Amino acid sequence: MPKERVSHEIHLKEHPIGVPSESNFALVKTTIADPKDGEFLVHNLWMSVDPYMRGRMREMRSYMPPFQLDKPLEGAAVGQVIESKNKQFKAGDYILSNFGWREYWLSNEGNGLSMIDPNMRPIQSYLGIMGLTGLSAYVGLLKFAEIKEEAGEGDTLFVSAAAGAVGSIACQIGKIKGYHVVGSTGSKEKVTWLLEEAGIDNAFNYKELGKDNITSELNKVCPNGFDIYFDNVGGSQLEAAIDNMKIFGTVVLCGMISQYNKTTLPTGPSNLMLAITKRLKLQGFIVRDHYYMLNEFHKNMSKWINDGKIKWKETVFEGLEKAPKAFISLFEGQNIGKMLVKIGP
Repeated sequence: MPKERVSHEIHLKEHPIGVPSESNFALVKTTIADPKDGEFLVHNLWMSVDPYMRGRMREMRSYMPPFQLDKPLEGAAVGQVIESKNKQFKAGDYILSNFGWREYWLSNEGNGLSMIDPNMRPIQSYLGIMGLTGLSAYVGLLKFAEIKEEAGEGDTLFVSAAAGAVGSIACQIGKIKGYHVVGSTGSKEKVTWLLEEAGIDNAFNYKELGKDNITSELNKVCPNGFDIYFDNVGGSQLEAAIDNMKIFGTVVLCGMISQYNKTTLPTGPSNLMLAITKRLKLQGFIVRDHYYMLNEFHKNMSKWINDGKIKWKETVFEGLEKAPKAFISLFEGQNIGKMLVKIGP
């Protein structure tokens, strides 16, 4: 008779209204059977929490289906095969999957799974700098912003949520390409990290500024305007960026975290008419449409890391039970860099 292993997983108990709370989630005890022929058992070591998950906590159509109530949530995770009766996967292999928010999972196929190079350290970098986080910054800038291979004097880039997971990488790719980079963020600590560690040219704490003052601050630090705006926030920062874009500038819409918890429809940018008069390009994108760029991305990012041109930070919560708190903390701006949950040893 097959043995069973005790596991835990996080379920969505109810759809959040406004900002999520820990009461919207439940830690559920379950059991996982030993693998049968063709199956393999994975122990998750690390999982990612990401702002886009908030959209899946609503009963609405989007580019990904909503999470089901009283079922385990999903998200990127790095795990290790601990038992296998599958020829494709063996014990000890590291796997990148979308089966986060749980300790163990059992599978009999490799669809949607990626083998991870065991020599890459830290292994959780496949959830951040070497994963979809890094790819988002790479795709947004190289494909949609058409960032120059070598920027000239006066080429400028503005990034919002610049100390966040995607924003911090976008900033540094901009610097690698030679752009003058300006970043907005939400604390003095993050401003310091952006200037002293990430090495960007200007950074400011938007929380110390009113809506109109963000426009003034951008004009002060870059009076000739911006060629590219990499938007992770939306709202007043998008509006301020539009005010300060150069003619024929590009706005890359990666995320709008300021709107994810709204209970009513937000007001659109009041200055969108400037997109016409300035001949701006506004382009939204979903990184999952661009997996074909993964090999190119991994090659270039690995080189930049080895050359010491990219630095990254992680904010880590210990234990699966802390996953809801880690997720909620994203909307409180508590992370520098990638927000992760460490599940395994």
